[in-house]
Amino acid sequence: MAEIVLSAVIQKAADIAANLISEECTRLNWLQKDISWIETEMRRIQAFLKDADAKQDESESEGLANFVNDMRDLAYDVGDIMDTYFPKVVSQRRRKGFFGWLKFAACIFSDWYVAHNFSVEIEQIRERVKDINEARTTYGITENGGNTGSDTWNARRSYPHVEEPNVVGFEEHIDKLKAKLLAWVFVSQKPSIQELLQDIAGQVGLEKEKREEQLEANLFNFLMQKRYVIVIDDIWDTPTWDALSNGIPKNSENPSRIIITSRKTDVGIHIGGQSSLHTLQPMDSENSKKLFFKLVMVPQENTNETIDRFQLEELGEKMLHKCGGVPLAIVLTAGLLLLKEKTKQAWEGVLASMGKGQDECSKILALSYKDLPTDLKPCFLYFGVFPEDYEISAVELINLWAAEGFIQGRGEQEVEEVGEDYLNNLIARNLIQVARKKFDGRIKSCRIHDLLHELCIKVAEKRNFFNTLQNVTSNPVRRVTVHRSKIREHIALRFRTPKLHALLCFNNDDSICRKDLKSIIGVRFLRVLRIEVRLFPSSFPSEIGNLSDLSYLRLRGKGLEKLPRTISKLKYLLTLDFPFCRVLKFLPDVIWKMKQLRHICLGRLSCFGRVEQKMDRWYPIEISLPNLQTLIVRSYDLNPIWLHKFTSLRKLHIWDSTEGIMKELSGPMPVSEKLEKLQLQWFSSRADLFDQTFNLFGYRNLSKLHLEGPMNKLPSPDKLPPNLTKLTLKENYLEDEPMETLKKLPKLKILILGLNSYKGTRMVCSGGLADHNFIQLEELVFDSLFWLEELIVEEGGMPRLNKLRIRYCPMLAMVPERFRSITTWKKADWTRQEIPWNDHVRM
Repeated sequence: MAEIVLSAVIQKAADIAANLISEECTRLNWLQKDISWIETEMRRIQAFLKDADAKQDESESEGLANFVNDMRDLAYDVGDIMDTYFPKVVSQRRRKGFFGWLKFAACIFSDWYVAHNFSVEIEQIRERVKDINEARTTYGITENGGNTGSDTWNARRSYPHVEEPNVVGFEEHIDKLKAKLLAWVFVSQKPSIQELLQDIAGQVGLEKEKREEQLEANLFNFLMQKRYVIVIDDIWDTPTWDALSNGIPKNSENPSRIIITSRKTDVGIHIGGQSSLHTLQPMDSENSKKLFFKLVMVPQENTNETIDRFQLEELGEKMLHKCGGVPLAIVLTAGLLLLKEKTKQAWEGVLASMGKGQDECSKILALSYKDLPTDLKPCFLYFGVFPEDYEISAVELINLWAAEGFIQGRGEQEVEEVGEDYLNNLIARNLIQVARKKFDGRIKSCRIHDLLHELCIKVAEKRNFFNTLQNVTSNPVRRVTVHRSKIREHIALRFRTPKLHALLCFNNDDSICRKDLKSIIGVRFLRVLRIEVRLFPSSFPSEIGNLSDLSYLRLRGKGLEKLPRTISKLKYLLTLDFPFCRVLKFLPDVIWKMKQLRHICLGRLSCFGRVEQKMDRWYPIEISLPNLQTLIVRSYDLNPIWLHKFTSLRKLHIWDSTEGIMKELSGPMPVSEKLEKLQLQWFSSRADLFDQTFNLFGYRNLSKLHLEGPMNKLPSPDKLPPNLTKLTLKENYLEDEPMETLKKLPKLKILILGLNSYKGTRMVCSGGLADHNFIQLEELVFDSLFWLEELIVEEGGMPRLNKLRIRYCPMLAMVPERFRSITTWKKADWTRQEIPWNDHVRM
């Protein structure tokens, strides 16, 4: 929020002021005075905003809230002024040295017109600050103190994430649904009926061809022959159901069930009649206590807390009374307590803050936000820019936070690692839900409860943090989020958003032309540009180079073929993400020397227009990407020797890998000591790529490996990464049985044998007490192994396996009996079938 903008302004002002303190700077004396004044006043405003944030309450006057918003707008405006007149202070200082920088600054302000404009804008800021100082006295807000101690938190602490879900009171219902459930979809307030039906069709296994035309009729006929349970979660109105019911039969030939959740009783009555209603009651006292104390009484390591359990339980019961049996209120209250000391004083403070009155759940929601440290508040509010019930990629979220300036690197910690710490803190507070985890337990995606999503929007609009397209006001708008609306509606409002910092467009089925794009990128201070549309023009306007502050660019849609060379002007760009721009074939090679870039993600068909290989020689191109963390690219655009220049690389995905790529990756020194994930895909005619050179044993941090392409044989264990945790094999057409090699990988936890990875009919894992029997393997997946007929696991083999998933293996007829309880088996149409357990295998 504005406090973070102020930190950046103060730092920039301090740098400039330090440079200007010199005898040689007499020509710029007036500038030195203005910059020093800015630094001083912004520090005061920063302290003021912290105090105001700590004191402001929902019950206080609207006038005070408006006053605080004026303060935040002032902070943003000062930041924009600094970015306008000093966009390259740091880079010029580093490139030209001190006296070179002085010459640069003198040149800027030697122009009378520029100097005059700067002076006028600073004078206007002075007048606004004068008004603020007068109002500060009126409202009695001092500059001392802060956020009552909540600004201090240990970002590197461990969090007591419980692996099993904290589900209380629903065990019987869950057990009955587990074996029958086929589809679960989230609806939200403004759903796309077509997307929901596509989601259901995909989950129940309707063939792709039948999903593309006459979807409703094909899905209806498909379900008529099936036995199913479909959960339609959070439906808001009856027209939504009326539209969905065109594709979902209510009276199929097989006994099936449709479960609807809604906040509105009339919706349930309309769909199934009065007798179908099951009204969820608040949790009773016993289950409320069970859930609450299961969450808050987790023992914390390395603490000297003396816990008086009796006193805390007494205080906890008083809090539960205020929660009224609402599960969300209970887990949020637990989240507040979990990061505080387990002392009577700390718990009494939370109890006193929970408020009184009827709407106690809303009070708890607001308290959970207010309790956040200052630097976590904008990160939490940012969840509101995503659509309701949206599964949010943790990587995208953290990259957006970084682009907005909410997070920075800290010591040896990269900015992405800091972002993970922030996300873990929000999860530990039960403000954010984990949707999916990565193979190593880290967060892959997350969600936010719809009530908390509403809170984000409410607070954001009140504080002018962001606006939805429908709520763009006459106030200065800094961020706009567009969900399924026509993006041209935003373009029509552009005259009302001249100070826009971020535009985020989700799930838009509209097309956009060059004129529209020019209108969007005509906003001077844009830092985040995320556009999802059905169709782009073939080339992106060159005016994008004017967005000197742009830090995040994500484009998703068809049609875009070319980016302009002016993209090289984007000196602050951190993320370049074009995941589904499938025909993007002309990327400027200047991208390879944009030093600040951290993430380059391109589709399989994307390529650079000038980069060519002729007679085994490459055009000389300057390569300078010292900060690059992620690279997803075609090998056609990558001279193999460049890999050694990406020394910070953590994730590498190369489409159509070549022998040269394999050779460089397999050299005596890793291309990056930090590499954690590697995905290689190559043409079907190159089965010999692995025969001679392949060797990844030197990659000590590489834990995830994906190999997709034909192989004569698997690399030996001493050629694979020693700390490999997850391995995916796909389209390898191996003839030799792979288990004999793979069982020797000492840290392998997840093994996925995907489409046509193995051509044999029999797979054997030997047992015994030896270390070479998949001693760490927890999850095994067979997917589309069309020749496999039998799996044999001897006694002692795979001792820690807890999940076996089998999909599309039509010939497989023998599976160990002892894996019955951990196996999920699906045929090509995604319907479950009886599993052929092998009672005669060697156990």
